Amino acid sequence: MREQKRSVVRRICLLAGICMLLAAALMMVSWQRGMRVSQQQAADYVHALRTLLPEPQNAFPEERSNNAMPALSLDGTDFIGILEMPRYGSALPVCADWGRISQYPCRFNGSIYDGTLQIGGSTQKGQYDFYREISAGDSVFFTDMQGGRYAFAVTDLHYAKHADQAALQRKEADLTLFIKNAYSFEYIIISCGASS
Repeated sequence: MREQKRSVVRRICLLAGICMLLAAALMMVSWQRGMRVSQQQAADYVHALRTLLPEPQNAFPEERSNNAMPALSLDGTDFIGILEMPRYGSALPVCADWGRISQYPCRFNGSIYDGTLQIGGSTQKGQYDFYREISAGDSVFFTDMQGGRYAFAVTDLHYAKHADQAALQRKEADLTLFIKNAYSFEYIIISCGASS
């Protein structure tokens, strides 16, 4: 009788283990599919934005009476620009709404026009999945919704546990990018200086 109970317990444990492995595999497949969909959707939005924007013209951060950034709405999502890092073949739409951070890079604070723009993203597939390779000197371009194309170069990279205003406020940066590492829960903060 005791041996029979042990056998039943073993079977239950084995069945529970198999169920947990299957559930984990399904979650992984679902997560990867979601990342592929987000990556394709970001590429589609970049293409759509480029067709709607005027021909890009070189622009530089400068004092304006109004630093508000215009947005263009696609499928109910407002975008303020396209962020490009040519070395990595990356072109990403930048969302005006911080709540979309899991899908696209988003504006956290500031404006491209006065050199205070802060853009956050993640290391998830389709965003900054090349984050380990970013280095000083890399070219970065931001095109606003009026066709102004702003050129920058990465000047500094540092790591922080939090991405708050104290960590992001860099006087020498004309553009600040920060990336949440989804695996280590650490932030990579990238300072960029305007290029001519």
